[in-house]
Amino acid sequence: MNEDEYPAFYQYHLEYFLKENASEEKEFFSYIYELTTTRISYYKQHTPFGSRHILNKESLRKCNQFLKFLYSIDQWNHHKSLEILLAEKEEHIQKLKVNIEELEGHIKELNQYESAEKISITEGKLATVIDLFLQLQEQSSPDERKLFRSQTQSPWYKMLSRYFLHGEKEIPINTARNYFPANKKDKLIKGSDVADEDKIFKIIPNKKQG
Repeated sequence: MNEDEYPAFYQYHLEYFLKENASEEKEFFSYIYELTTTRISYYKQHTPFGSRHILNKESLRKCNQFLKFLYSIDQWNHHKSLEILLAEKEEHIQKLKVNIEELEGHIKELNQYESAEKISITEGKLATVIDLFLQLQEQSSPDERKLFRSQTQSPWYKMLSRYFLHGEKEIPINTARNYFPANKKDKLIKGSDVADEDKIFKIIPNKKQG
């Protein structure tokens, strides 16, 4: 039997075993594993000077190949000693500790940018503030360079949702997103346009700086 036939061979006998026995694959694997290792021990005990030496040597090679296949599908770590399992578990624990330390450091770094409170927008004036945000995006410096640059609109609506309140209420990020479409030419969702009566302020550049 060739190595590429092992999976089908194993699966065939597994299905038969499960059909005939009220057991699980773990028991079948344990049985096959013990049977294979027993045969390997048997062939190793034979004298190299016997008449069946060549045949035994080939059988041993086949058994070792099949055992290697069993290693590859051993999801129960049947072939590993307790010492190896404990060492692997300890290594995994140490890696998790390192990951936790890195995450804690990352969280600590991010917390430096968190404010103790949010800026409260006067009740009913959310659209007015949004209009100011939209106006700011269109401003240019005296040398005609854009004052603010971003490839997407997400920094604007995320800033609004994260650092501002509407009265005493949080501003849902989906609500904020509706006012800042990815394509400014797209038609806004109904109710997301800033009404004329909410456009209270107009940002006008100081011509003296021009």
